Amino acid sequence: MTTMDKVEKALQMINEHDWWWAWAEYSDNARDKAYGHMRVFVEFIAEISDVTIASTLRELWEVTAHKAWTDDKEKKAKYESIRVELMNAILPLEVKMAA
Repeated sequence: MTTMDKVEKALQMINEHDWWWAWAEYSDNARDKAYGHMRVFVEFIAEISDVTIASTLRELWEVTAHKAWTDDKEKKAKYESIRVELMNAILPLEVKMAA
């Protein structure tokens, strides 16, 4: 699996994560699944040899979580702008790696 494939898979994992598990009616099962998914993500990005990409993906995970967990519109906008910056940091790296 190429680095670009790993980045795409990591981004897919971020998009598929259940950020609202804490509000599930029966949260034990949802929490266990969310924690398990998070562990898989951490182990997966640990396989990425480019430290900059792995670090950016970790930061993207955290920013996505903060955005999901806030109702404050200003904070959501701030987190979204950070997400865009992080995505722009990753995507040029993907293009360079493919060349």
